[in-house]
Amino acid sequence: MNVYIDGIGLFGPGLHGWTDHIDLFRGRRAYEAGDLPAFDHAVLPATERRRAGKSIKLAVDLAGQAIRTANIDPTEPAIVFASTSGDTEVLTHICAALATEDRMISPMRFHNSVHNAASGYWTIAVGSRQPANAIALHELTASAGLLEAATQAVTEHIPVLLAIYDIPFPPPLDAAEPITTVFGTSFLLRPERSAHSLARLELSLTADEAALPDSMRDPKLEALRCGVPAARILPLLQALAAETPSTVVLDYLTPNRLRLNVTPFPDAITSEALS
Repeated sequence: MNVYIDGIGLFGPGLHGWTDHIDLFRGRRAYEAGDLPAFDHAVLPATERRRAGKSIKLAVDLAGQAIRTANIDPTEPAIVFASTSGDTEVLTHICAALATEDRMISPMRFHNSVHNAASGYWTIAVGSRQPANAIALHELTASAGLLEAATQAVTEHIPVLLAIYDIPFPPPLDAAEPITTVFGTSFLLRPERSAHSLARLELSLTADEAALPDSMRDPKLEALRCGVPAARILPLLQALAAETPSTVVLDYLTPNRLRLNVTPFPDAITSEALS
């Protein structure tokens, strides 16, 4: 199954925007985490901006990045938002409220607790009427989201916006489900190459026991990959930044793994970085 990547978004500690960090993924500088950037959620109306939690703002930021770099109307693509646990802060507040005597839950927190809340905020903000899916598969969420988005692009022959993101649980739930930091990435996938395509991606499932999941060359990026389920996608970013074709293997449902044959278009990626 082949798809083309037209847009890429990136968010994490010291990371905001794909083009500013291509040299990092090419190994030309070491990763330093730094502070979390401010969310770019200007697309949300003022009322929704006040209501939105951190997870929603992260997803909206990522979606906007991929849309802008792909130079596509935001109402055109179908939507796949993939997150391991959704809005962990809201879920923690709700669990804490349920542990009190009155067990009163804020209606707004309940509204934001559903797993498709972020995709709902995005579709309302941009006026999209396209299909929107919310995906979760614990530590395999990144692979599941990518596979779902690529399948939709190919079978429906439409562009698909994919956002993969996670935020940590506050205490005490962080002890049960540790997520070390905020991280996310996004892609605009197309079934055919366009003038904005940055790479071709061939996806397949393999049960080959020798096909081990890829890791990151930079030890700090590897720690990020291991610490955040959404960051399991980092080897794909590393391959997309390269100037030659490569193969990436990601974990998936046993006994299968997700094999990605990545063919970057270096001229397109370089011009994107310089623009």
